[in-house]
Amino acid sequence: MLVNLRNLLAVAACLLAPAAFAAGVAMITDASGRIEAETDGAPLGVLAELEGGAKLRLAQGATASVLYLASGEEFRLKGAGRYQIGPKAPTALQGAQPEKRKLPVDAIPPVRVKPASVQQATIVMRSLGPVANVKLLEPVSARVLDERPLFRWTGIAGAEAYRVQVIDSAGQAVAEFEQPGESGQLPEGLRLKAGEAYSWRVEARLASGKRMSRSADFAVLDAEARARLERLQPAAGAKFSDRVAYALMLERQEAFHLARAEWRKLHAERPNEPLIKERAAE
Repeated sequence: MLVNLRNLLAVAACLLAPAAFAAGVAMITDASGRIEAETDGAPLGVLAELEGGAKLRLAQGATASVLYLASGEEFRLKGAGRYQIGPKAPTALQGAQPEKRKLPVDAIPPVRVKPASVQQATIVMRSLGPVANVKLLEPVSARVLDERPLFRWTGIAGAEAYRVQVIDSAGQAVAEFEQPGESGQLPEGLRLKAGEAYSWRVEARLASGKRMSRSADFAVLDAEARARLERLQPAAGAKFSDRVAYALMLERQEAFHLARAEWRKLHAERPNEPLIKERAAE
């Protein structure tokens, strides 16, 4: 029954995925001043998705960086001006011509609901014992960059130690260690395989003799995805739009905990951008 449920959820994810990213060809990655949709005058900010054919109006002094997800090309728009979002580039209907810049990646891949290798995580979040249980923080239903990842959880009162076990997709334990605290890393010299899926389990040993545990799935990014992220990773003092593009790439590669950390930094700088605030809070 569990296998059938996993298969059904994987099929559902494939069916739902196109709807998650089909709407926009481009996205605003930086904005200042008044930017609005010409059709209804709605204000547009960072992370607003732009459909092909959409028309934007920028007030005097306003600027917008528009990233085309399929090409990794960024265009800077300046106001006062009117612009139309074409399939591959914006065109100026009034005002200065867009300034083009290429990011060091070919594309920001479209988001998927969940990867097949991580799909089962929502099913295998198992718990034993009372409701007050170990809560797994990261990685949960996500991909990690590091082949020696950090595992984090929230402990429970009365726990003397936590035993962490990492299991590969064949069901074989590849690592096991104990920690007194609420985080732990694989032992020195032990690495997980790039591109492989794993599960991890934390068992709390209580002074009373009881044991409680919880498990979740994760996967390690493959070498190609990691190289893409490394090329896009912003240097110190990088433009705001570059940092937004990097956070988007982390999210698209399903490194959700790392993406959330980037969104929180960006939100601290732009607290009035509602879509960044939403991602930072997830």
